[in-house]
Amino acid sequence: MNETANRAINLCLLTTCMCCFGSTFIFITLSLQDFTALASGSGRLVVAAFISLIYLIATKNKLPSSLNIWKYASFYGVFCLACPFLLIPFALKSLSTSETAIYLSSIPLFVLLLAWIFLKEKISLKKWFGFFIGMVGLIILSGPEGIIPTESSHSILPALILIIASILIAAGGIVIQIMPKTPPVQLAAATFLIAGLFVCPIFSLALPDQITSTSSILGLICVGTFSTFVGMLSRVILIRRAGAVFASINGYGAPVVASVLGVLFLNEDLSFRTGVSFFIIIIGVLIAQNFDQKIYRLLKNL
Repeated sequence: MNETANRAINLCLLTTCMCCFGSTFIFITLSLQDFTALASGSGRLVVAAFISLIYLIATKNKLPSSLNIWKYASFYGVFCLACPFLLIPFALKSLSTSETAIYLSSIPLFVLLLAWIFLKEKISLKKWFGFFIGMVGLIILSGPEGIIPTESSHSILPALILIIASILIAAGGIVIQIMPKTPPVQLAAATFLIAGLFVCPIFSLALPDQITSTSSILGLICVGTFSTFVGMLSRVILIRRAGAVFASINGYGAPVVASVLGVLFLNEDLSFRTGVSFFIIIIGVLIAQNFDQKIYRLLKNL
């Protein structure tokens, strides 16, 4: 496969990750109409585990047979899936979707830092600069109220929760990159099975006495199927193909997708500030991935 086709596939996978993770906040918000934060966070993993097993059977794959793979899958499933996914709904109880997105957008920076520490990956100054520009764009997108706790929040606890969740999710990208090679479908099924079994007692105890809205059930199913299973599978494939640092770009794209979905489905306004922030985020990503040089060479040859 030539470099152009390989890059095109990687960009398609990256776009899929952005759409999946960008839709998370809307679906979780819908689920919270009837489900508690614990039920929503654990329920999405139970749904994802169920869907992953169905997909595994449909594609005639099997669960991993290597004990070593199961060790990695267990660590990833408990600490990089179950723990952060249980934490995020608690923050959404106090913060808006845009505020939650800005905190989780720190994931790419944590991935850079962890890749530098554990993978000994050489991170150029230009790449750091590009990622920080993307962060500036996200801060503009959220506004100062998105990163500075207001009187209505009464606590910095939601912010701390999201920072911890971001570190755990970022660590997951490093774990996927260093674990022994195994088919992504098998890896996704194993990790979701571990995560689903881990949170199943929590989900059972946290279920509401009654459900009054079908949209809450639909939100839970969608966040488990699309945002969690499809997003995770796409992320695993992308990390195996292009590395954790490249895959982490979805952390900048997801808030953009979340904002667009808010405009389309929640009747939110696309402000001038939002447009400027989108432009800055795109510039930062282009610089971090050296697309600016390629664009310059392309224009020079015209």
